[in-house]
Amino acid sequence: MSSTTSGVRVEEIAEKGESFVALSTAQAVRLQELKFCRVSPTGDTGIWRITDVTRVGVAGIDGVRLIVRPKTALRSLIFMASYSGVQTEASDLTFAFEADRDLPSTLASALIGAVNAATGRALLKGYVSVEETGTVIRGRWDVARQLKARPGLPVPVELTYDDYTEDVAENQIVKAALRALVRLEQLPRHVVDEIGPLLGMFAEISDLQIGGRVTLPAETRLNGHYQPALRLAQWILEATSWAHAEGASSGSTFLLNVAKVYEDFVGSVLRATLKPEGFDVDLQVSDWRLDTGGKVRMRPDIVISRHGRVVAVADTKYKVWGEDDGSPPNADVYQGLAYAVTAEVQEVHLLYVSGDVEPRRYEIAATGTVVMAHAVDVSGGPEELVARVAELARALVASNH
Repeated sequence: MSSTTSGVRVEEIAEKGESFVALSTAQAVRLQELKFCRVSPTGDTGIWRITDVTRVGVAGIDGVRLIVRPKTALRSLIFMASYSGVQTEASDLTFAFEADRDLPSTLASALIGAVNAATGRALLKGYVSVEETGTVIRGRWDVARQLKARPGLPVPVELTYDDYTEDVAENQIVKAALRALVRLEQLPRHVVDEIGPLLGMFAEISDLQIGGRVTLPAETRLNGHYQPALRLAQWILEATSWAHAEGASSGSTFLLNVAKVYEDFVGSVLRATLKPEGFDVDLQVSDWRLDTGGKVRMRPDIVISRHGRVVAVADTKYKVWGEDDGSPPNADVYQGLAYAVTAEVQEVHLLYVSGDVEPRRYEIAATGTVVMAHAVDVSGGPEELVARVAELARALVASNH
């Protein structure tokens, strides 16, 4: 579907399947360079086939705005993106994001609401280690730094002390996300106007240098009320910084990794559900090897263990499974089998997003391993969504109690 807005041609790309879009060769090359889809020529000059889309949002390419709308309902997507697990209750989050159809506007509206809720009383404060040079002793005299900076000179003194301040990582991350949103060209004026006063509140907070994925501070009792805002800020920064690192022009491209949002949400709910029952839930385990030589690396999304023994392994799949009542892709089953053999567990689980099928068992005769395929329904309200994944969590470990 094509349209024109303010002199910019707007094209919609399907997140699933294939789309056909009119592009110049230069535009097609630039789109391919963003590495979130496959761009192939067709038999018609100037028409390109877009497939294998891995991100959703907006990509601005030389006068063309390409919009990839998520197949997951925006209300569910925003909730999953803001969910932190332990501190965040589902009922605490506003869920009215259906008015704005485009993803950047929806995430921006969600962040504005979360920041207002987090800073209702005041900005978060915390202790930050400060290094400074002075003539009055405060805190701790940093002798090693003193000798390195000015050996033999007693003054000025190199000092280290803890300062109780608003200039903490939590506020720096939120400010960076708000600034990233303001730079988006496609953001509606009314949303930008709402962000302005919030940025004023963070005026004294240091600017954060973004490079790759943002690591959030550990969740504590003191910053628990900031968690929805921090989670949304993390996704917004990832969506903007990733695209620009891949060569998109600043302000025109916002591409969100929805598969990672889904994976993190499922992992967080599993952890919140199973930890009180004595299970450890590790996400994105990176030290597994399939072969004895350690050359074939594996990275399971979710590893559940108890008393140091792995009891279940699961992999999230941001794919709709079961539409044709068929089996999961062979490659997914092979991957699950490799995880089961390596972990020496009888069952391994594939967690697909949506699909109208009951869990299916695929028993591998040669190993006695069972690969279980589940379709996780991410529709409905937040309480339903969390309850559904929590029920799944208990099913994953039911045979190992």
